[in-house]
Amino acid sequence: MGAKIILLGIDALDSSVLQKYQEELPNIKEICQTGSQVLLHSVCPPDSDTAWATISTGMNPAQHGVIQFADPLEKSSKYITSEIDNSAIKGRTFWDYVSLERKRVCALFPHMGYPTWPVNGIMIGRSRLNDGIDVYPPSLRKDLDLTNLQVVKGFPGRKKSRYIHANEILLNSQSELALNLLKSEEWDLFFLYTSVLDMIQHYFWNLCDETDPTYPGPNEFQNTIKKFYRMHDQLVGLLMQEMAPETTLIILSDHGHGMRPVNVFNANEFLRQQNYLVLKSRPMEKHFSSWVDWNKLVFLSGISRLQLGEAASKVLKIIPWAKNLYSSPISIDWERTIAFATNLSGIKAYSYSGIMIKRDNLSESEYENIRTQIIKSMIEMKDPLSERNLVRWISRREDLYHGPFINKYPDIVFELQDDIGVGLTADGNLFGKAESHQLVPGSHKSDSAVFIINKKIPDHEQQMELVDVTPTIFSLLGIPSLSGFEGRSII
Repeated sequence: MGAKIILLGIDALDSSVLQKYQEELPNIKEICQTGSQVLLHSVCPPDSDTAWATISTGMNPAQHGVIQFADPLEKSSKYITSEIDNSAIKGRTFWDYVSLERKRVCALFPHMGYPTWPVNGIMIGRSRLNDGIDVYPPSLRKDLDLTNLQVVKGFPGRKKSRYIHANEILLNSQSELALNLLKSEEWDLFFLYTSVLDMIQHYFWNLCDETDPTYPGPNEFQNTIKKFYRMHDQLVGLLMQEMAPETTLIILSDHGHGMRPVNVFNANEFLRQQNYLVLKSRPMEKHFSSWVDWNKLVFLSGISRLQLGEAASKVLKIIPWAKNLYSSPISIDWERTIAFATNLSGIKAYSYSGIMIKRDNLSESEYENIRTQIIKSMIEMKDPLSERNLVRWISRREDLYHGPFINKYPDIVFELQDDIGVGLTADGNLFGKAESHQLVPGSHKSDSAVFIINKKIPDHEQQMELVDVTPTIFSLLGIPSLSGFEGRSII
């Protein structure tokens, strides 16, 4: 019998949260003790589209080109209006390469897997726009129960119990379908992906984390995140019961999850103080733009406090330019500005962002000198509350990744400490509060993704990057090393 792999992809499964709840997750705990838990680093940005494209293809973001920074309101409006384009990964995934080796695959709901495409086996994908479920081969559809498998859309708002229940139904339905196919179909690689945990952590983090400053105290939703971790652990247990002893089981996430930053570093104000960004100076324009920026903060604080994210996302659908109004200061004089922080962070505060430099009137040496000076100055910045370094890392984009899509990145890319987000105002204050914290209180983390395998891995291989997942799968299945992959197998 040839080698077999079960790969369970759990979006936003976090190593720190696993540690916190380990005594209530017996199946995952057992695999960690008898196998290995490897330190896994995500990509920049640690966004699901970018990260899963990297996992699926074995290519870095500058090679596959799936690079986007979307705030929750914009993303919600996109879910309502447009289907994700999966042409960047179609036919180039690890399950495609496994198919070409004449091994049978079963790929269930892979991220960016809708619509499906031909594989040597089974592929099921679902739309994030509507209730569409696509099956390959099409003839299999009549034999499957595809009810209750649609992604739960929208914000929970004040209907939290209903939102939780809908996600419980989705996860249970996915698990039941997966277990039926696991037992009834022939496969060498069985891949199941679930996104439920990511959304639950996004919306319920501050109701479950006692350290969050907006934690309301004991409440009816305080165990919601733990409940879904336990549900995933139960799924792991069911998979363990059905698999043969020699089968390799991998549990994998694309990024971690934690508390969204409560404080922000206003990157545009920093650039203004460094004389790279200029504000409008005409009295009328200056007064009007200051008034608009102040009202934006009041509005954002209000929709966050009153849990009106769903309503705000619908406004963006009708008036798409409203997003730019709220994520870009109108006080900037774009004619005289040389460098500015991008709206990668959008309406919610991420710890990562980038700086764009206007190169129109700059020589190559001037451009490089500006990048060098900005990077040097940011490295020297300190968090005023703790006196630690403000920046975790900062890089020229071409030092981050190599590939034909590197120009999709800002000229400078950086990440701050986990608890500090990137703000975009330029009002004289370098630091401020994140008004959007309660809107989506959970946030992606780049350094706490999960790779757990029921095999012992040598100590010197105890950390890996997302690009290493595909070569590791090839190695486990006995597929010869393929050219074009920068990652390496940890086996």
